[in-house]
Amino acid sequence: MSEFVTDHFDRYLQRVAGMKSDATHQTREKGLRRFNIWLEATGRDPLELSPLDIEDFLVALSNEDYAPNTISSYFTSVRLFYKFLDRDGVIDDNPAADVDQSNLKALTKGTKKHQETDIVYVTKDEFESMVENVPSPKLRNRLILRLLWQTGLRRSELASIQLDDIDREERSITIYSTKTDHTRTVYYQESLDFLLDQWLDNGYRESYLPAPESPYLFTSERSEQISGETIGKVVLEAAESAGCQEQMYRDASGKAKWRITAHAIRHGHAVQALKSGIDIRTLQKHLGHRNLDTTERYLRLLDDDVKEEYRGFET
Repeated sequence: MSEFVTDHFDRYLQRVAGMKSDATHQTREKGLRRFNIWLEATGRDPLELSPLDIEDFLVALSNEDYAPNTISSYFTSVRLFYKFLDRDGVIDDNPAADVDQSNLKALTKGTKKHQETDIVYVTKDEFESMVENVPSPKLRNRLILRLLWQTGLRRSELASIQLDDIDREERSITIYSTKTDHTRTVYYQESLDFLLDQWLDNGYRESYLPAPESPYLFTSERSEQISGETIGKVVLEAAESAGCQEQMYRDASGKAKWRITAHAIRHGHAVQALKSGIDIRTLQKHLGHRNLDTTERYLRLLDDDVKEEYRGFET
């Protein structure tokens, strides 16, 4: 069983045992154990799953001739497990909540409908336009965007940075991940010094009421720690103002899902790093991926970029 599931599996099942019948507990456990087998067989990182990854799991069950009712039951187990992790702050978003319900219906009817998993990422031009169109407070939010882009951090990791985690001389930040129980170091560029100096040394951070008592790099007007949701909102508003945002679809609850998110900036960081010649294993460590397979998915995006460049190349 993977370390991720080992850490959180029992907590979730204990919660189920205290609230549901023995039969429900057994059903949830069976579904999650099958999900973990799939994770290990495919090398997927459970922290980096998209809705299409969850659909791939359902397709795998269908291809193994699981009954439609069983597929539906296993999907429910996975969806509720991730909902539990989302509420606990272990993940930023529940990937199972955004699964295309029509696709699930097709699977449970025995239709083997498969979609290739796509990674949505922010291009360098889109990012620079977002920085120019960032919402107020502009200095804080430009620093947030630049840090996301230069480090590839998850929004929850960025929100959790404390002042003592930053080595300004080395331009490094120590990340203590509550998701993986691992510590890693990420690095930012010299170009970020001005924004960071302004934020920390010239009174911008201290203008926030909770700042004097807060150990965190970013505070809000009312809280000692900025939330991941606030960071996500900054990204959404910047992308919309820059004219590069678009709605991809609405989930089952009717909530709009947007193309450019904080995680899309993380993907953009990875693509730019590989284009710059960063070794794939170095990038894996930098992003905090458990499995190399998760990082290697970005290589396919580079292949797509090469195709587009050559299609537009004239001799």
